[in-house]
Amino acid sequence: MQYYTLLDFVFLPVYLIIILMMANIYANKKKVAEPCYAYFTFGLTVKIIGGLGLAFVYTIYYPGGDTTEYFRNVTSLEGLALFDFDSFWYVMTQPASNSNILFFNSETGYAVYCRDPKAWSVVKIALPIVILSMQSFLATTVMCATISFAGIWRLYKVFVQEFPELKREMAISFLFIPSVFFWGSGLLKDTFTLSALGFFFAGLYTLLVRKEKIWGSIFTIAVSAYVITSIKPYIMVGLVPALIIWIVQLTVGKINAKTVRALAIPLFFLVGVGCAYFFMVFMGESLAEYQVESILEKAKITQRDLKSDYYQGNSFDIGDFESNVPSIIKKFPIATFSAIFRPLIVESNNLVMFFSGFENLILLIFAIRVLILVRVFGIFKYLFTHHLLTFSLFFSLFFAFSVGLSTSNFGSLVRYKIPSIPYFVASMYIIQYLKLRELKMKAAAKGDYIDASKIV
Repeated sequence: MQYYTLLDFVFLPVYLIIILMMANIYANKKKVAEPCYAYFTFGLTVKIIGGLGLAFVYTIYYPGGDTTEYFRNVTSLEGLALFDFDSFWYVMTQPASNSNILFFNSETGYAVYCRDPKAWSVVKIALPIVILSMQSFLATTVMCATISFAGIWRLYKVFVQEFPELKREMAISFLFIPSVFFWGSGLLKDTFTLSALGFFFAGLYTLLVRKEKIWGSIFTIAVSAYVITSIKPYIMVGLVPALIIWIVQLTVGKINAKTVRALAIPLFFLVGVGCAYFFMVFMGESLAEYQVESILEKAKITQRDLKSDYYQGNSFDIGDFESNVPSIIKKFPIATFSAIFRPLIVESNNLVMFFSGFENLILLIFAIRVLILVRVFGIFKYLFTHHLLTFSLFFSLFFAFSVGLSTSNFGSLVRYKIPSIPYFVASMYIIQYLKLRELKMKAAAKGDYIDASKIV
């Protein structure tokens, strides 16, 4: 496949100028009332750079990959629309199946992803983007990065609304982590699911906490949930436990009487578990492979498979375990650590893994610094201090555990884990902020001055 054509060099600068100019005008209007918009244009620029970097890596460093294959499939689908609109409408409205490939030919191009439900969802979502991008691969990448940024920005604003003193720290967490804006900005599954995850939680926050824009929030939640479950259902499965804890905390926190509140906690947790169960049932076949039994068996098979020579050092081993809950729980520390902090820099065997390893080293040092600040177990003191911290930490750790348990290849790991990383970093910043605020208040009460930079 020819990745670049004259269209790329014509439309790329045009799209960049239009998008960044409009973003700058919008940010200048908004940042008077909302100072966090000082990061808007820069955040979008970084996102676009990440997307273009991914495109160049998969067209220059690697001989093609998922992003180029998605683009080829979308252009084939567009070709089918021009060749036979009835057939196009059929494959757009019917589930993915092996028979769909029969509608494509050498004139339209072959859309091989029409047999894979999750990949086909990406192709259908990306179709209008490719059309608007005039079939330019690089312009499509810029558009994908821009759309993805919208969801991440909504999420960033949620955290800034609750912690306005942490505008810079939350910007680092959600906008400027290299692995996230690299793997989550091109024409990939991760780009759409990461954005949808941001819209989903922002919609829930607006609905349940702010109690504003009720119908708009419900619509946002529904569309975002559909996108996530269509492309990567396991993200939604990973969200459910954290959402239950978050909603319980929000509900119980409104009860003033301590005794009633203590009695209400187990009741609400039971209701939450019941809701989670009906959620799993409602999702039906789309979540079949992510139900508990399937996850445990898949994780066991994956770890057995990594011992083969096929991976040639590009894998990690968290040790043997059985496909039952007690055995799996014992793997929580190493699986979670592996998902968040690996590959270690010494485990990197190519340039892409080296950059990931370097980022993980910085993240590990930061996490250790925060743990030292709160004296390790003191972290539990802050766990339920704020509902956003509770959700972020539970979601990031539970999701990382799931990924670390069921993934053994570093190449897959660096992509699969990115939904958890912004929440984990945000959690560390919030815990650090709460601890430093506490120390400053104690020092002020004694009439002392505390230099936060010298605490650790």
